[in-house]
Amino acid sequence: MEVVNNIVRNCRDKYKDRFKYYLTGSYARNESGFKDYDIAIYDNENDNKDWESLLELFHNKSEKDGRPIDTQISQYIPEVMQMTGNELYENRDMIVKRYLYSSKKLEDWNYIKYNNIYGNLWEKQIMLVKPKHRSMGLDKIKRMYIEI
Repeated sequence: MEVVNNIVRNCRDKYKDRFKYYLTGSYARNESGFKDYDIAIYDNENDNKDWESLLELFHNKSEKDGRPIDTQISQYIPEVMQMTGNELYENRDMIVKRYLYSSKKLEDWNYIKYNNIYGNLWEKQIMLVKPKHRSMGLDKIKRMYIEI
């Protein structure tokens, strides 16, 4: 995770302790054959004025092994980190907002809705546990967030 660590180091230099960075997803769960590195960011100030520039630092970047880095800002992280598997299951249909960077117009599809906030910052509305993860049984286990 050399590239991710370098980007996070640069972000800490620029933004100090404002943001918390977490490794999550299939790589954090030690799954074999993972497709990308999922990075979740939490903003201690909950102020989106810097989110576009922060997310741009990760945009279109790949790790040394060629796998892409998928970064989103998620203000619900502290709440989800506290949820047990049963609580996650009970709340799996809850709509949460995540924020991402895209220089292209994002179109709604299936269970995901996108809204442009400003510039290249997009809001993504999605179920807490999407159908793909439900089919994998991930709606019944505690979420993994490893602080970077």
